[in-house]
Amino acid sequence: MKRIIAGFLASMIIGSVSFATADEKVVDGIVAVVNGEVVTMYELNRKMAPIMKQFDGNELSAVEVEQLKRVRQQILDRFINEIIIDQESKRLEVDVSAQDIENEVKAIKEKSNLNDEEFERQLELQKTNLTQFKEKIGKDIRKHRLLSYKVKSKVVVTDDEIKAAWNSTRTDQGEVAKSVHLKLILFPENVSADQVREQIIAGETTFEEAADKYTTGPGAGSGGDLGVLEWDDLAQTWHEALEGLKPGGVSKPFDVQSFKALLKLDSYVNTEAASFEDSKQEIYQRLYRQKQDELFADFIKKLREKAVIELK
Repeated sequence: MKRIIAGFLASMIIGSVSFATADEKVVDGIVAVVNGEVVTMYELNRKMAPIMKQFDGNELSAVEVEQLKRVRQQILDRFINEIIIDQESKRLEVDVSAQDIENEVKAIKEKSNLNDEEFERQLELQKTNLTQFKEKIGKDIRKHRLLSYKVKSKVVVTDDEIKAAWNSTRTDQGEVAKSVHLKLILFPENVSADQVREQIIAGETTFEEAADKYTTGPGAGSGGDLGVLEWDDLAQTWHEALEGLKPGGVSKPFDVQSFKALLKLDSYVNTEAASFEDSKQEIYQRLYRQKQDELFADFIKKLREKAVIELK
């Protein structure tokens, strides 16, 4: 098993509250049933707790209320996805041996520099025990093996795709842009992104004025300014929106979660001369991740379509 799994599991021990002991777990309601398996209100509220703590009892604006509703739905969706994946791995009889689990426990201890006593203490602090933690490890190993078989094995990135992606990051001077300075407008439902874009193109308003007037996202009050972002950190939908734009250009409307959005390419930053061969591996990895994410989304979509999901 790859060490990345061990690192992820180690972070669960050291950096977050993950489990509750059976005698502490109070079921105060059911929010979803997935093929007969329940997600409780307790579990959902516990995941929401760190987010709610940021507001510290302050009165929420209408925008913040809507944002919290979306976050809550995203967390619930992740719960449902995890259950469906685990159920599918069991249906396909994905094998995880006791030795596999022991190896991962050992890797976690080594990575975290914890002896047996310190490891047990960390588990107690996270209000769990070794048996529960091993159950979680087994579930994660099954998940990664299932996804490796169903998703990763199907990812193919061609040289032509890598070349096209490389060309898309080049400036007029033939240099490769490593970073971009962007501005964003995230539109509320009652505002047409197409109409606002037409007004910007016609010179009736500036992108910055429109951002200050309409945006419900980051950069509000500062012309939608997101600052300088690494090209490789941007989602594929953002790459597609920026394709062919020159500095000062405004993208066509595209989707950011449930919102319509516009981007302005303010400028390229930190460009450098680079050959295709220099950039090939980096671009391959980015395209591989993007395709893997797309295949995973399709895999989950098909599993959810077959599942019996009841939202309470």
